[in-house]
Amino acid sequence: MPRNHKIALVRALGTVALCILFLLPVNALAQDDRAATDKLLVGAVFAPPASMKSADGKWEGLAIELWRRVAQEMGVQYELREYSSFGEITDAVKKNEVDVITAVAVTKQRELFMDFSNPYLRSGSAIAVAAESTGPSWLRIVEHLVSLDFLKVICVLILLWLTAGAFVWLFERSRNPAMFGGGKVKGIGQGIWWAAVTMTTVGYGDKAPKSLGGRMVALVWMLVSIILIASFTATITTSLTVGQLSGKVRGPRDLPTVRVGSVAESASLSFLSERGIAALPFVHERDGLQAIVENKIDAFVHNELVLKYLLRTEFPARVQVLPETFDHYYVSMGMPSGSPLREPLNRALLEIMSRDDWLRLLESYVGSGH
Repeated sequence: MPRNHKIALVRALGTVALCILFLLPVNALAQDDRAATDKLLVGAVFAPPASMKSADGKWEGLAIELWRRVAQEMGVQYELREYSSFGEITDAVKKNEVDVITAVAVTKQRELFMDFSNPYLRSGSAIAVAAESTGPSWLRIVEHLVSLDFLKVICVLILLWLTAGAFVWLFERSRNPAMFGGGKVKGIGQGIWWAAVTMTTVGYGDKAPKSLGGRMVALVWMLVSIILIASFTATITTSLTVGQLSGKVRGPRDLPTVRVGSVAESASLSFLSERGIAALPFVHERDGLQAIVENKIDAFVHNELVLKYLLRTEFPARVQVLPETFDHYYVSMGMPSGSPLREPLNRALLEIMSRDDWLRLLESYVGSGH
C-alpha cells in the first residue's frame, strides 16, 4: 500500500476513534435522561384542602393523598414538582413539562390543551367579603337605629305630627279650648300630642276633636296613620335585616357594582369575565383575601373549599365567606393533551374511588356533601 494511503487510513481511523470518545458521554447522558423519565413528574400548587404543605414541608391534602394511592395502584414512581401559582402549573402542562397535575377545575378553555381524568370532586365558586362587626348584637341594633336613614324617617314623622296637630288646632281652638286652647304654642303642642297618640293607636282619650272640621282632619289622619305605621315598621325591619348582611355584597348579583378580585387564570375569573364583570387578578389566594382586609376590593371570588380553609386558618374574624355557591364544576387530575397516562390513570382512579376508605378520606378533608 502506498505511504500516502496508509497515512490517510490512519487519519480516518483516528477521526472515528475521536468521534466515539466524544459521543460516549452524550450517550450516557441520554440514557440518564431516559432513566429519569421513568419517574413521572407530578405538578402541585398550593390549593388547600386539595394540596398544601405541612409544618415540616411535606405535601399533603386530598389531591395529594389520592395521587399517592393512584401511583401505588399503577405501580409507577413519581417526583412532586412545586409551582408557585396556578398560572405557572397550567403553563407547565401546555409545555409538556409535567406528566400530571393533581387538581384542576374542568373547564372548556382548558380542554383545548389538557386531558382530564375522571372527576373526583364537585366544587364551585364562592364570595369572600370583609367580616361583620363582632360586637354585641344590641350594639349593632343601636348603630342602625341612629343611622342617617333612620333619623330621616323620624324627622319625616315629626313633620307629619306637626302638620296634623296644627290643622286640628285650627279647627278646635275655638270650639274645644279645654283640650286644644292655651295659646298658639300650647295649642299646637296639644295637637301634636293628639296626632302621635292617634297614629300609634294608643288612644288615651284625653284629646278628641269635637268640630266637624277637626273630625274630618282626624278621619284623614287615621287613614294616613295606618299607611305610615306599616311603612315605618317595614323600614325598621329592613334596616335591621340589612344590617345583618355583608355590606355591599350579598350574592353574585351584587358583583357588577363593586370592586372584585379573583385568582389569575382560575375557573372563577373565567366565570366573571364571561359575564362582563371586571375583576382584579391576583397571583395567590392570600393576596386577594388580604386586599379585602385592607379595603382594596369589596369581594374576592374563588373556589369555595380554598376560601373556607384560608378563612379558618389564616383570616379568622377578618374575612367571611357568603353561604351561596355558584359556577359549579368538577375537579380532576390534568395531563398534557394526548397523554398515554389517561387510560391507566382512570382505571386506577375508579378502582380507588370504589373503596370505602375513599369516602373516609374525602370526608376528612372536605366533609360530607361533596
